[in-house]
Amino acid sequence: MTHSRRDVLAATAGLATLGVASGCQGALGRSEPAFLSYKGIDVRWVVDRTQGYVAELCWLWSNGRSRVVGWEPATYPDVVRSAADVSVSEDTARRLRERFEGVTFVLGFSGVDATDLSPLESTLGQVATSREGFNRVQFTDRVRVARTDDGVRVRGVDPGGHATLDGWDVEIGTKELAEQFPDSGVPEPV
Repeated sequence: MTHSRRDVLAATAGLATLGVASGCQGALGRSEPAFLSYKGIDVRWVVDRTQGYVAELCWLWSNGRSRVVGWEPATYPDVVRSAADVSVSEDTARRLRERFEGVTFVLGFSGVDATDLSPLESTLGQVATSREGFNRVQFTDRVRVARTDDGVRVRGVDPGGHATLDGWDVEIGTKELAEQFPDSGVPEPV
């Protein structure tokens, strides 16, 4: 099942952030092998109580075999240290929460047999997660996920199970929200 960015934002807008858990009893199905196909940070801000915005501060996508593409936030260069190390420190998370009305960490997963994925596509679904859950899963990892009513739940992570990204096509640019949304009142960095 493919979820669009709009589906993910709609599903996460009113929900409490879900944690990535290993061995959770709440999963409906058996776990299956998967890879991380999407990793993003969505932010929300309101201008004069009448108009709100949701934007991708950072998004990275992988086909799980040979490619990682996306962008990192120019204001927070410590988030994407490399395609194999995408994480948010406590200090950066605090600064994001002080700057924006909402911050959502999103992970997307695809089955290991998935082929011909297009950017942002995740065949098993996407899930909002905690900062710790976001940091825990990297593009070099192999994971086991179970499908739930709300999407997917991580059942296990094999750090580095995918080895390295050496030889992969990695294209990660840099974007600044104020440049992307010049007339939207993007809050200044804290």
